[in-house]
Amino acid sequence: MAEFCRQCSIELFGRDHGDLAGVTGKGDYRKGLAEIVVCEGCGVIQVDPNGSCISRDCLKQHGRKQ
Repeated sequence: MAEFCRQCSIELFGRDHGDLAGVTGKGDYRKGLAEIVVCEGCGVIQVDPNGSCISRDCLKQHGRKQ
């Protein structure tokens, strides 16, 4: 099954389907930790608790736009 980060989901489908939401726990994120996942749109990335790509080096450079 294809999974997309929040930004790619909105770009491709017009809304966030939440594919990667919850993968990174809020407690871990507060400690500066984020899970590594594969987004079909932007590649191997890290995501925040909402499923947003936070990687500066993803294929679409989502992290640089924040």
